[in-house]
Amino acid sequence: MVAGMHAIMGERIDALCQRQCAFALYCLPGGSAPVFCMAEDGRTEESPLFRNGFVVATFEGESLFIPSELESPPAPDAWEPVTHQADDAATSREKYAALFQLYTGFIRKGRVRKIVLARTADMPVSETFSVYRAFTHACAENPDAFKALVHTPRHGTWLFCTPEQLLTGRGDCWQTMALAGTRIPCTLPWDAKNRREQALVTEFIRDTLTPLADNLTESPLENLRAGRIEHLCTRFQWHMPPGRVLQLLEELPPTPAVCGAPIVEARRILQQYPDIERSCYAGYLGPWGNGAIQFYVSLRCMQVFPGFCRLYAGGGLMPDSDEAQEWQETENKMACMRQAIEAAQ
Repeated sequence: MVAGMHAIMGERIDALCQRQCAFALYCLPGGSAPVFCMAEDGRTEESPLFRNGFVVATFEGESLFIPSELESPPAPDAWEPVTHQADDAATSREKYAALFQLYTGFIRKGRVRKIVLARTADMPVSETFSVYRAFTHACAENPDAFKALVHTPRHGTWLFCTPEQLLTGRGDCWQTMALAGTRIPCTLPWDAKNRREQALVTEFIRDTLTPLADNLTESPLENLRAGRIEHLCTRFQWHMPPGRVLQLLEELPPTPAVCGAPIVEARRILQQYPDIERSCYAGYLGPWGNGAIQFYVSLRCMQVFPGFCRLYAGGGLMPDSDEAQEWQETENKMACMRQAIEAAQ
């Protein structure tokens, strides 16, 4: 009985990903059960308006709200088919190397202290590929991450498995984290490059929170494991009236963890010399409602196209970054989605 219901849900989710409607299916960290979110008519809205639902925001700052009116996926026949096609090719090794030289040149000239170089990679899938099975695999293998399968007519179908908290809390109690630095887990001390990179993110978040937060506290620096890799993490807790949340969401994302530092100049460079069309990558997403917000940075993700999935990853460039090592870091970050695709064929 349970297996049959699971199969029906999978079939409906996969079919809805090809329809002119919007939904989100997500799992909170800690191994919680999946939650389905969809409006009765499949619509999206511009803002929550104090209702329950799911928010997805792009790196560029555009956000959509999916109202929570249906708790299980409906039959897909009520909506017209839709197919999304990729507008460009995945990032070549040559393009990545050229952008690395360009971006690190700006660092050497003093325009920025850090900038995040992102890239994409395409992985073919068979006709039997199921993005729902990819989602369930990501949930099983990454219990401490936030997992979400999101589909909208505007953005297409995306799967996320992100370790990075952007803003969570309810009432006047709130939390976030500064997450930066990446390596294969080991017992050696972190190198200076990764420590400086993490310190930039911590400084930005501290400076952003200080005017808005009461009783702001920081945790000691810790290692946060995320699949095959680990990061440096500083956790923040504070008190704040809920009325300041929207202001904070205007000022906090994107942090230097996904953009660079200083933020304004890094964004200017990324707009003038773009690495990829970031879209939902490096934005944020999560449920909003019942007096709580649980938003996460949109990392460890892929977008689904006919016949292939496009994987997204990036890394923070610093003055002493090595191009080959940075490329390998993006490979390591894409491993989570590669495993989910392989399990879903």
